[in-house]
Order: sequence, then structure tokens, then C-alpha cells
Amino acid sequence: MSLRLLRAEVWSPDTQRKLYRVTARLVPAHALDTPAVIAHARLVLLGGDSQRLHEELLTAGGFLRQGRFARMNVGEVQRVLAAATLDPVSLPLQQRLQELWPNHRDSLMQALETRMRERTNGLQKLLAERADKEMNDITTILSELRNNILAELRQPEIVQLQLAGFTSAEQEQFERNMSALAQRAEQIEDEIVKEREVIRARFADPQPRLFPVAVTYLVPAHLDR
Repeated sequence: MSLRLLRAEVWSPDTQRKLYRVTARLVPAHALDTPAVIAHARLVLLGGDSQRLHEELLTAGGFLRQGRFARMNVGEVQRVLAAATLDPVSLPLQQRLQELWPNHRDSLMQALETRMRERTNGLQKLLAERADKEMNDITTILSELRNNILAELRQPEIVQLQLAGFTSAEQEQFERNMSALAQRAEQIEDEIVKEREVIRARFADPQPRLFPVAVTYLVPAHLDR
């Protein structure tokens, strides 16, 4: 639901948006001792055929200490986001954060891109397992189809009984159908090879695409007085 909403927000006109792109919230002093800024983004991994292989929300951020940006690790980002309250910061502090934005905008974006690369590398094993599963699944499905076709073709008694009550035209059509089934069975082995190659190529070199969508400022409550 979150991803669907964010996708809609990314492409919707400003007048129709339901979400704010920037927010500033207070955090208890025990959870955060200095202001922090968090970026939220949509990560999409595209396969070799431009098919979407994976999609998720990413967060990355940093502490703002004496005007300098210090990148946070994944655990720190999750911890401070979980501690954030629903209380907004005061208007004077909001204005101050707006003034400081140009100073750490590039650093925040770099942190987000670094997180994107880390996450992409971390997904390689999962994608490889998915590729193997898809190749095994398509092999099983097509092999079962071939076996079913061959089983039908190997029933001469039933075929003879079926032909007995047919007209000449119906018998010819039946024979054409059986011939087509035999040809289909012969094609399945090559089809399995081709389908596996398509899947292998799709997962061979996934390309990440990053779509920044929102920024959250977190401020210790004792600093907003």
C-alpha cells in the first residue's frame, strides 16, 4: 500500500498530492541528542528486459552536528524513525531547517545512493535464488505438459475407438490434431532451453533505479523551546 501510494504521489500534480514531501518531528531526548535528517526513496531493480524484478522503500540519513552531516547506519536510521513522535517542530525551527537544507542536501543524496548500492548488492543472492526457482518452475511446467501430450499419443486403443464413429472429414481433422500434438511435444525441449535463457538474461545484471520521495527532519524535543 505504501509503495502504491508513493508511486501515485510521484507522478501526481502538486495540487492533487495527499502527502507532504517534507516533515519535521520531535524525538525524545533519550533517543536523539542532535538533529537528524532522513531521506525516503523508492528503489526499483530492473532486469535485462526492463521488467521490474524488485521494489522497496529505502531510508538513509545522517546526524546534523554543528552544521555538518554525519551519515547514520541502517540501525540508527530505523531507531530514530521509530522514536519519532507525531508532534511537529515549531515554525521558527522549521524556517531554520529550511535555511540549512542547501548545506546538507548533497550529502543526504550521497547517503541515499550509497544505501541504494548496499541494498542492491545485498539483494543479489535473493535474485539469484528467484532466477533458479523461475527456471525450475518453467522446466517443471513444460516437462509436465510434454509428458501429458505423450501419454495421450500413446493410447492407440482409445484412438481407434474414437475414430470408429467419425466421418472421413472428422478423422482427418483428428489426425491433424494428433500430428500437431506430436509436433508440439517435440518443440518443448527447445522451448525449455529458450525460456531458461530468457530468465537467466533477465536476472543477469539488474539495474537499480532510485526515486527520492520525501525528507524527514528529526529534532530532540529539548532543542525546540
